[in-house]
Amino acid sequence: MAIFVIGINHKTAPIALREKVYFAVDKLSLYLQDLLTRGYAHEAVLLSTCNRSELYCEADDAQAVCDWFCAQTSATRSELESALYIYRDQRAVAHMMDVACGLDSMVLGEPQILGQMKEAFSESCSAGAVNALFHRLFQQIFSTAKDIRTATAIGACPVSVASAAVHFVKNKLDPGFRRDDVAVFRRDDVSFADAKIVLIGAGDTTALMMRYLKAYSSNVTFVNRSIENAQALAAEFGGNVVGIEKLAHVLKDADIVFSATGSAVPVVTREMVVNAIAARLGSPILLLDIAVPRDIDPAIANVPGAQLYCIDDLRDIIEHNRQGREHAAIKAREMIEEKSSQFVSSLTSIDKITHAISVYRGRIEELCQAELLKAKRQLTQGADPTEVLDAFAYAFTQKLLHAPSVQLRQAGEEGRFELLKFAKQLFGIPEPEVETL
Repeated sequence: MAIFVIGINHKTAPIALREKVYFAVDKLSLYLQDLLTRGYAHEAVLLSTCNRSELYCEADDAQAVCDWFCAQTSATRSELESALYIYRDQRAVAHMMDVACGLDSMVLGEPQILGQMKEAFSESCSAGAVNALFHRLFQQIFSTAKDIRTATAIGACPVSVASAAVHFVKNKLDPGFRRDDVAVFRRDDVSFADAKIVLIGAGDTTALMMRYLKAYSSNVTFVNRSIENAQALAAEFGGNVVGIEKLAHVLKDADIVFSATGSAVPVVTREMVVNAIAARLGSPILLLDIAVPRDIDPAIANVPGAQLYCIDDLRDIIEHNRQGREHAAIKAREMIEEKSSQFVSSLTSIDKITHAISVYRGRIEELCQAELLKAKRQLTQGADPTEVLDAFAYAFTQKLLHAPSVQLRQAGEEGRFELLKFAKQLFGIPEPEVETL
């Protein structure tokens, strides 16, 4: 058995592929139960975010698990071949630690991924997909993430996808909101501070985005399926709240749209945007979709007056903020190399100990069965039960102690007295009492 990581991420796959390889949070337990029921893995955790979908598992056959993983997606095998990665044992453990620490994130060192990983682990525990090994593994991963944030500056001046999204749009609007390639839609009268902003979704990403938006604008409308969740954000940050059924109407008055829901299908359709721009007499709309799968129909990019961007368009602004953290990342990776090596070495040691115990137990059982068979034969022949039992106990004890006794005597003759010390610990032999005069 071995530990495997199988998945794709923002480094290996564009958003068009990532949204085809997505495991909905509300169905994680079903995926995991199917994986384990089919016998492909013994323990497993599924992590699926906007930038990665990864399966962490203990399994015998990586190919079988890989085939299962690919079968759960809407992508073809040929699409996945160049984007899929498979890591084993120490490389797998090191990768999981990289992810938990934000070293493998689009935003280097971002803290949100650790919370997402903890949630994924919790879901796996609830689904009965985690046993002793993965309990130990993930506690080590979470402990390593904490140590790295304490010992390095990887988390200093935190940047997130949410903050990058706000700065990306601000840079697009200021000093004005332009569509330079289509002159009729040019407008210089709207700044970021004046723009009417629509936020679709009311989850953690939207809440984090509002922490940055509130410094620039209070003209915000929250659109969400759950009015209560949106109202909670409006109460904290200010703004209006409408239900998702009024989205088409709200778009007609929007200058900027941010979307970050957990929907499996687009919530903003091409027809909605075409009608909104027509109602605005051609005034353009800037839309930024940071959800995976995407919330906004990609076909909207071809609608005159619509400027559509997705999470992958944030790379440049994120890369600018990455450079100051590279030194901390180097130190963090050194720590991860050490921690992952220690963890895998400890598993190897445990396997050796378990094997030794299993072999020794098997030998003792063989000795016992051999003497027991002899005793049963004597009893069927009419021998005295007491004498048979006494003979069985004596013979079994002699054979049980023979090998240890020979080894200890030989160690004594060779001066290897450390073996005696270990034997006392192993068999719980107390030190002899010293008589006092």
